[in-house]
Amino acid sequence: MNRRQLLAWLVGLGTVAAKAVGLQAREVTVTARKYSYEPSRIEVGRDELVKVRFETADIPHSFTIDAYRIAKRASPGHGVTFEFRADQPGAFPIYCNIAEDDGCRKMRGELVVH
Repeated sequence: MNRRQLLAWLVGLGTVAAKAVGLQAREVTVTARKYSYEPSRIEVGRDELVKVRFETADIPHSFTIDAYRIAKRASPGHGVTFEFRADQPGAFPIYCNIAEDDGCRKMRGELVVH
């Protein structure tokens, strides 16, 4: 087994161990209002389980990340909670896919997976 294979094996073993002991998901609350996300940047580690509570304070908005096939919609008083595993490293745009409002098309955020 070469060094790279050993490292991959150890990372895999750590992921299995984390699942076995039931590590909690990283919880993040994202609020959309006035055509922005708060926070606008979410940073997580690779293979981390992420639990997002998405809320909106004014009008309906969406939380969309194409690379992770996430498209969740919330309206005032009706938030949505979802989980995903951050298994792709890199920086990914977050945007609102609701086309009825010009301001929504300008909403931007970023998911960074280290």
